[in-house]
Amino acid sequence: MLYCKNCMRLCDAGSLKCPNCKKKKLLAPKENDPVYLMTKDAITAAIIEDILSQNNIPNLKQGLSGSLITAYVGYSRETCRIFVPYGAYEKSKELLGNFFDEQ
Repeated sequence: MLYCKNCMRLCDAGSLKCPNCKKKKLLAPKENDPVYLMTKDAITAAIIEDILSQNNIPNLKQGLSGSLITAYVGYSRETCRIFVPYGAYEKSKELLGNFFDEQ
């Protein structure tokens, strides 16, 4: 696996550039590098955040709309990206298997 520091996504080892942002500088991931896990609606993301926290997995939930739009349309319409440290990526995928099946 290689890691794109720009968009924080994992890439195939044979990749010459990130399939997401097209940057060419891919690196070997470090244990604490934040890695993109999934994108979900705000309510599902809150459930995922709780599951990860209960299993002592640090995580970051990043809203995509911004606070003004979220305030206008409501929290339930927000979409969030979830990130975990690279060292916890596989464990997170195991814990959240059903959530990955929905994608």
